[in-house]
Amino acid sequence: MKMICPCGSMKNYEECCGPFLCGSSKPSTPKALMRSRYTAYTQSNIDYIARTMKAPANNNFNVEEAKAWAKKLTWESLTILDSGSHLDYGFVEFIASYLENGQLQSIHEKSEFRREQGVWFYTQGKQVRDTKINTKTRSQGRNELCACGSNKKYKKCCF
Repeated sequence: MKMICPCGSMKNYEECCGPFLCGSSKPSTPKALMRSRYTAYTQSNIDYIARTMKAPANNNFNVEEAKAWAKKLTWESLTILDSGSHLDYGFVEFIASYLENGQLQSIHEKSEFRREQGVWFYTQGKQVRDTKINTKTRSQGRNELCACGSNKKYKKCCF
């Protein structure tokens, strides 16, 4: 049974992030690496996350803490807002939405990437703004765009 990739590409997992996570190929762009890292988080595959990062991102990275955090979440969506690369440097701005303790949360980040010997690595991320959403305190109309960043109406997304 074919599974749609969690990264939001609408491709089959085996044709999208699957080959990256199993190690049979490497992402060719920062955007592809970002999608595969999101997919790894949805699977709590923190070993992949660790393998795809370089300093300064991995300086204080704790595999066990990251694994425990990822396992307690329900990942909802990844929205790529912008991406690009020039020579061996790249960036991806994204919003990743997830449920934690029944509350919708979002990470809005501009991630930086570096290519070494033809392989892309995540090097750091900077929070663009605080997009954490507490659905119990924020009222949202059913026909408004969803606060998770999916660009869908609330009633068709996180309602």
